[in-house]
Amino acid sequence: MKISSVLIWATIVVIWVTVLAMSMGSPNLEFGDEPEIIDIAVIVNWFWGLVGTVGVLRLTLFRRPNEVGWGETTAYPWILGVVGALWIAAGFSAINLPVLEWGDNIVIPVAAIVAPIAAAMLTWYACEFLVAGFAARQSGN
Repeated sequence: MKISSVLIWATIVVIWVTVLAMSMGSPNLEFGDEPEIIDIAVIVNWFWGLVGTVGVLRLTLFRRPNEVGWGETTAYPWILGVVGALWIAAGFSAINLPVLEWGDNIVIPVAAIVAPIAAAMLTWYACEFLVAGFAARQSGN
């Protein structure tokens, strides 16, 4: 296995370890007089982790030969650093930011809902930006 592939798989491991940490540590959604408790992070984080994983794989290892940046591996260490930092920041935010308390009986963990979505979308952007940017530098454009 090439070192470039190892870097991409390490990025995916960081994403899923963070998804697991968010799922276990994020606050719950609560509502009602006799509180209905829904662990929203467990329900939706796996989906956003999957979206981030597909983004990393699609924009690096599974890039098409006719796309800009095909075969470009010099960006992979940067992808590990940037995407890893994005997901770690999302995990920290989802677990530690305060919840929104609405009235006496509604608790909404906004960060636990928004952070994985933002991390997944920024993962796609960061991978495309880094691979295309390094490819442009290599070609002399």
